[in-house]
Amino acid sequence: MASGNRIFLIIALAVLMCLQAGCEKKSPTLDERFVNTYTELLIAEQMYGKDSPTARLKRKKILSDAGYNREQFLKKADEILDDRDMWVPFQKAVIERLDSLIEQGSRKNKPPSRRRGED
Repeated sequence: MASGNRIFLIIALAVLMCLQAGCEKKSPTLDERFVNTYTELLIAEQMYGKDSPTARLKRKKILSDAGYNREQFLKKADEILDDRDMWVPFQKAVIERLDSLIEQGSRKNKPPSRRRGED
């Protein structure tokens, strides 16, 4: 991931964490498939932009792979946006998913550890 994209993700995560501060209610059940799809769409937007043909194709594939069409996805997103009790836990789940993906990426990019005496 490019350093500009990483900085944007870090800033986005910081903003989302500020939004979630102070909300300690029990979280409603979240649809993990929707969380994962939303997260993938965020990443695709950062990688390909909003308006490029590649971005459009990537979004379409992500939605299709997750079993959504555009209208279904937008309807579900609107339901979450309109319900404060769902919005904050949803954002927490997205942050956790992004953190997990960043952690996985950093592990993959780490060179293998060397043992003493190996060259």
